[in-house]
Amino acid sequence: MDAEPKPQKESQMTGGSVGKIVFFMPLDEHEQVRAVHKQAWTLSSAGYDVEIAVKAAPVTKYLGMKVSAVGSSKGYVLRPLLNSRRWFRICRSKQADVFVLRNPDCIFLALILTMAGQNVVYDSQEDFSRRPLLRDIRPAFLKPIIAQTLTFLERLLARRVAAVLVTQAQQVQQLGGRTFLQPNAPLIDGPILDATRSIPRVVAPDRDTLVYVGQITEYRGVWQMLDIVERVNMARPCTLKIAGRFADSDLQREAKNHPGWQYVDYVGEVSHAESLSLIRDADVGLALLMPVADFPTSSITKLYEYMTFGIPFVASNFPAWRVASENGVPGIYVDPQSPDESLEAIIRLLEDPELRTSMGEIGAQYIANEFNWNIYATPFVEIIAAAQNR
Repeated sequence: MDAEPKPQKESQMTGGSVGKIVFFMPLDEHEQVRAVHKQAWTLSSAGYDVEIAVKAAPVTKYLGMKVSAVGSSKGYVLRPLLNSRRWFRICRSKQADVFVLRNPDCIFLALILTMAGQNVVYDSQEDFSRRPLLRDIRPAFLKPIIAQTLTFLERLLARRVAAVLVTQAQQVQQLGGRTFLQPNAPLIDGPILDATRSIPRVVAPDRDTLVYVGQITEYRGVWQMLDIVERVNMARPCTLKIAGRFADSDLQREAKNHPGWQYVDYVGEVSHAESLSLIRDADVGLALLMPVADFPTSSITKLYEYMTFGIPFVASNFPAWRVASENGVPGIYVDPQSPDESLEAIIRLLEDPELRTSMGEIGAQYIANEFNWNIYATPFVEIIAAAQNR
């Protein structure tokens, strides 16, 4: 039974498809935003026969696409290598025209499939020359070694596979070869947005609402947000809504012991539509990530989703994040390590509804006219078509 309505496809009228595409995502869920809601659904809507191969398959179809399970993976640091043989057998059995593999566990699988004559598109969402430095890898001296190895292998892939997709501009030059920039542009239409609109609004007229959606870690500003909401409540009633997964149980326990937790509404992990509804109903969005690893150059989905719904935000003052401010100021950018600066910006927005409205309108117009998934969907379909015809 479909988890969502099946998209209307041209191939439904002709009775065929223009090719079979398998998204092989052994560590992901079937609702993954970038790969499934954007890439896979776009191809399905364009007439491709799309299958989503994920860690577990609680449904057999999603958005009209087949969902299959590949089972749990083995190992940790050597996981990409240890699982490649089994994953290769699974892939060969699917007889796809193009395999879209997600990072970084599928690096060796991508090389093996390419050597076997299969068409592969490798999607690298992060800059792995720096991101492993944030992981809890022991012994610690392995972190830079793993980072350098992953970068070397991605450079090799960029010269072997049909295409490598990246989200950060510096990665195009860093990897070279057949590397294409595909930022995390937000959705502005489709089943997920329809589902979001069907969720009733939840607005608290007697208090302000801050929102953060995403992974919850020290580097993503959990302590800064808790300090801030505690201090905001000294001046005005305010709730911080948080949706996402804590990095580990110890961090969650420590966060619950923080004085600011009494002002937090933690909803845990929710569907993408539900997370978007939390953003839609908030007054101010937060993205106070620390200046570590590749965060300063990342294509941060949260800011774009805030702007999609006309929600002003307070975010880390990273140059790459300010690109939307060239034609206005949809948010306020601060030093994430300065609680006073962040607090001042948030209080300023909460006390000035007209400023919130004007910033929100600027952001919404930028997303609608200049930066959304629809702009990148056609180039993505062209990349897949070129891969299919190699």
